[in-house]
Amino acid sequence: MDCLTDDLPLLELLCAADDVRVPGERESSCPHENAPDAVTDTYVVDGGRLLLTLWHGRLHEVIYRTPAESMEDAARRNDRLFAHYGQGDGWTEILDNGFGRTYRRTDQQRYALWSYAMDITTFGTMGFHQVKW
Repeated sequence: MDCLTDDLPLLELLCAADDVRVPGERESSCPHENAPDAVTDTYVVDGGRLLLTLWHGRLHEVIYRTPAESMEDAARRNDRLFAHYGQGDGWTEILDNGFGRTYRRTDQQRYALWSYAMDITTFGTMGFHQVKW
């Protein structure tokens, strides 16, 4: 059974900003509130919104605000996203705070957050994670 989140765009972290292609309309662009020199662009895509953070000319974070219709759809979407952003490496759960879960890729180069309360999934580079927090 297909759902809107089955076809979400998969992007490449650390690709050049000029190479980022999102099949959707850019809704807004604004400076990142916690990271100097970073800009967050919001795109409307089938299934919701993508927030892309560009920092030092490269894509460092992708936030999927793409709520699924069921827990099964959310699990299928997350399996696909974690496999793509894992790039062959696994993920280790670091924290479950009752609102969501934090993960680190096994090579410690990427982080992921899944807010199960809001069904928002984030993937980013550890370099950017250290700056934004």
